[in-house]
Amino acid sequence: MGVTWWKNATGMRDFTFIAEHVTKTLHGKNTGPWSLSFKVLRDNNQNNRQMALKDSKLLYQVSLAQQPGLVYCMVDGSVVIEAEKEMEIILSRLKNLWQLRQSVTIEGTSYEIGDFTLRVANILLGSTYKGLLLEIDYHPCTTPNNASKLFQEFVESIVPPTAQLSCEYEYNYEQVGLSNNEFTTAHTSYQYMQLFRNDGLF
Repeated sequence: MGVTWWKNATGMRDFTFIAEHVTKTLHGKNTGPWSLSFKVLRDNNQNNRQMALKDSKLLYQVSLAQQPGLVYCMVDGSVVIEAEKEMEIILSRLKNLWQLRQSVTIEGTSYEIGDFTLRVANILLGSTYKGLLLEIDYHPCTTPNNASKLFQEFVESIVPPTAQLSCEYEYNYEQVGLSNNEFTTAHTSYQYMQLFRNDGLF
């Protein structure tokens, strides 16, 4: 349902804070590891060689552990597409069209807390720590943007008041070809794309 980034988190100390708060105070259950991979590829078309790099297109690619056979892609702000995992291999072979710019795998832990699933991970880009990533699913709601207030309240209940958060609570999914009526993993992937694009994490 939602993705947020705790910008001023301090690494394992805050990761441990979340884990203990979730399991001891909220009686959540650790359900094991989870991960996501995020890639950014730059348009490498021969016709665009004279263009400034800032004018070239970027392709965003997200793979989520909860959907191991699928990958989600979007070129700049266009339509989000869902494809089989083989799309990653195809793109890696199209070096004349797309050049890998950055790639990261983020690994963390998943928790079940009543009607919520919480996924938590430290963001490390190379050796640079960027903060703590939080992904929240609210199972009773399947309509995008319908649980925005509840999502915000839940996030605020698990982080300290000093946490600097970066997140959007509502998105215009239709502008990227996604439904505003039924939430899917593609919606979560789009939220990751927006987070990484808007906050300059790449």
